[in-house]
Amino acid sequence: MRVNRTKLTKLLYLADLRAVEQGIAPGSGVEWRWRGHGPHSLRLGEVERDLREAGVVLVEENADPFAGHREFVIHLVDAPHVEIDAGFAEVVDDVLADYGRWSAGQLRDLAYQTSPMQEAVKQGEREVRLDLAGGPPLPDLGPGLARLREWARRNPLPDDEPGGVDDLVEESRQFAEHRTEATRNLLED
Repeated sequence: MRVNRTKLTKLLYLADLRAVEQGIAPGSGVEWRWRGHGPHSLRLGEVERDLREAGVVLVEENADPFAGHREFVIHLVDAPHVEIDAGFAEVVDDVLADYGRWSAGQLRDLAYQTSPMQEAVKQGEREVRLDLAGGPPLPDLGPGLARLREWARRNPLPDDEPGGVDDLVEESRQFAEHRTEATRNLLED
């Protein structure tokens, strides 16, 4: 079976989607967004790079100058033993049995027919986070979190901040005997 990046991405998306439909957590652990050719995650590029560097996969680039596109075919070199949730492994097996022989283009077209992608297309904005449960795209928390992180970086807590954890631990330790005595009195009454 020939597997390129697009095919692998869409098969993984379909497995995550089927897992959610069956009440199982998505096994990929990536955040799916509507990108150039359907559902995608930038995290997949990082995983591919790590697997290449570890010698697990070999990525072969094929360019077609006449068609104006490149294809990245992924070859499994070494299959390390990895623990995977049994339920999700079953889902992956089923997805491969159903769609493993489909072309990348057919899988892309199928992905666009799924509920999360149809909801995203309805919104008309690319880069939205896909809700695998089929609802409207999820809000993008990235910009808000970035602003909060920047604010926290500019406004660090002073070392002697009242109510800090160290102060609470010390205060709790100071009143330990009094709490023990009060509890004993309550239980004896």
